[in-house]
Amino acid sequence: MNILRTLLPEIFGAIFGITAIAFAYFLFSLFFLAIEEFNHLDMTDNMNPLSIGAIVAITLFIIKEVLEAYRKNASKNRKIKALKTILAEEIKLNYWVWKQIESIVKKVKEMPPETLYQIISSTSGTERFEYVRPDGGGGGIFVPEIKDQVFTQLITEIAELDEDFYSRSIEYGKGVAELQHLRHGVFDFIHETPKGEHYAEGFCEYALDELPDIKDKFQKLYIECTGDTELQHRMR
Repeated sequence: MNILRTLLPEIFGAIFGITAIAFAYFLFSLFFLAIEEFNHLDMTDNMNPLSIGAIVAITLFIIKEVLEAYRKNASKNRKIKALKTILAEEIKLNYWVWKQIESIVKKVKEMPPETLYQIISSTSGTERFEYVRPDGGGGGIFVPEIKDQVFTQLITEIAELDEDFYSRSIEYGKGVAELQHLRHGVFDFIHETPKGEHYAEGFCEYALDELPDIKDKFQKLYIECTGDTELQHRMR
């Protein structure tokens, strides 16, 4: 089935080429017959092989250019579709980071004073935000890493293919940078020291203001890539 999808544009191109040649021949035949009918003369007497050859050459050149343009456009569309599919997967991963950071800042906002916060790294490198309330209760939320390798690798190629796709990708890139800044803020401004408690409140307010705009940037590119208006996430 995948092979058929790949070959389908080429098959259509070949069919189009054959049809175009047949149609051109048909038009020339009608043209010559019409001239003969109205002027009562035999066009073949007034046309030399060079004239016929020139007409055929021009016709074939036009057909070739049309087919080449069709082939290039089909190839471009396939490439854009592939890039969008790859980029959509990265958006899903980063939206999961977005959701985790939103959960953290909302959790910190509802915690009582003197709650302790810390970042725990597992042996595998996974980082977890943990909190302990004054009553001894607590919990934790994983803080996944932000992914931007796909965006970084593809942005130049996207710029050469589609202006709208490129514009939304650039905005998405800004959103990724802003989300990275918030992730760093979770590490830098929310911790167990008294100074951290002071900064935690201000940081959470700032993060809650920034998160909707970041999501909007993600969603616009996600719609561009998938056509789906509901932003999805992936944990891994």
